[in-house]
Amino acid sequence: MKPVSPRYPTYVIYEGYDRALALESVGKGWASLIHEVFDYMEQHKVTTKVIQVKEKWGGLRIYTDFIDDAFDAKVRDVEKKSFKMCELCGAAGNLRGNSWYQTLCDTHGKDKPIIKD
Repeated sequence: MKPVSPRYPTYVIYEGYDRALALESVGKGWASLIHEVFDYMEQHKVTTKVIQVKEKWGGLRIYTDFIDDAFDAKVRDVEKKSFKMCELCGAAGNLRGNSWYQTLCDTHGKDKPIIKD
């Protein structure tokens, strides 16, 4: 049985995510990062499937069904960028939180402390 929400943490689709489902799986602020990954896949004719997209520990996570070194490097680059971009609006952000971590801008994260590196 599939979970109701694409944001459910174990929502793995072995047939592969399409762009629309990937966009629904995380906050709107990371839409440009999702587009970057799917644009790369189209431009480079990547056959590897994205089987899960989610937020974990405050950052974007994208899981695939097969190792492709070039594509994996692109995914890691995009995931790294997510830690500097507000998940809600896309503005510059910082990792914030106490027990639940999110990457948020000053406006959306005003009540959450910034996590220091």
